[in-house]
Amino acid sequence: MLRGRSGFSLIELVVVMLMIAVVVTVSLPRALRPSPANQVDTAANALTRDLEQLRMRAIAAKRHVRVSFDRSGNFYTAFMDMTPARLAAFGRTSEEVRASGLLARGSRAGLPGVPLARGVVFGVGDASSGPRGASASDAITLENEQVEFDSRGLVTPPGSGGVVYLTHEDDPSAVAAVTISGASAFRTWRYRAGRWIR
Repeated sequence: MLRGRSGFSLIELVVVMLMIAVVVTVSLPRALRPSPANQVDTAANALTRDLEQLRMRAIAAKRHVRVSFDRSGNFYTAFMDMTPARLAAFGRTSEEVRASGLLARGSRAGLPGVPLARGVVFGVGDASSGPRGASASDAITLENEQVEFDSRGLVTPPGSGGVVYLTHEDDPSAVAAVTISGASAFRTWRYRAGRWIR
């Protein structure tokens, strides 16, 4: 007879391993899910990159490019002027979107474009003012909710610009903004604890 035997039986080890597997299975998806603030920041960074890419595309093609924001659809797309005389005229067609070079990741109303990530919406959330004193009264402060680059990559009409605000529908404290200056400079901002930081 073995007295004072210490150790674990195979059944005890299997039970412990099953318990660990259940805990990991339940907690891992939550741990890997990005926070609303990270989702909003990622969407703002992607928008800034897309705007810079579209500006460079306007310069390379020597044509006007217009970026339109669809607030109700949480979607944006870009069009390139394809008129032979380069008249800055837009028909809002799929061909103009493809010519703009925007990496379309979805579509809305038959047009290719970029939908915002799930949960991210155009909105000011809890922000009471914008970066550098900009207005936070509206989610998109650009005229006609669009920005246009001329063949030199400058925002047109000259000196115009604005701010595009993003927030998360589940967390209004998660806010980011993309500022577009009249000189075609783009900045991404994050709203944290009542302050805007870059």
